[in-house]
Amino acid sequence: MTFIPSSPAEETGETIANDGFYPDLSTADLRSRTGLGDIFGAERVAATLRAAMIEVNASIAAWKVGQTAATLAEVPAAAYDGVSEKVTLYETAVYARARAVLLETTRDYDSTKSGHDKADALEETAADWFRQSAEALARLTGRPRMVVELI
Repeated sequence: MTFIPSSPAEETGETIANDGFYPDLSTADLRSRTGLGDIFGAERVAATLRAAMIEVNASIAAWKVGQTAATLAEVPAAAYDGVSEKVTLYETAVYARARAVLLETTRDYDSTKSGHDKADALEETAADWFRQSAEALARLTGRPRMVVELI
């Protein structure tokens, strides 16, 4: 008798419908673009992606009101490989936010020094993902990426 291990089934990805102006997003794209892997279950990834879409949409709601185009893809912008930079920046913002939230909410409890060090490293990584999201949104809406104020 020969045992041939089967490889895990590849996730086809769930598509999360957006509000009509912004593009629908896929959990498979989230996994591939952020290197998420299969650590998190499909339901958790879908829920986190949905929440990230809601948060990003709310954060740029005022910008959206000023747009005359019917969809984000139709907003005047440069295209790279046939994809509007606005769409790419939006996807980057949402995927980076979703990845940051997943990292933030999965810190393991470990009271050893190495456990604290690992948790601190994850926190920095989550902060980096949040920064990437904020930078993409700033560029998408035309805001400066950094504001410096003298005190």
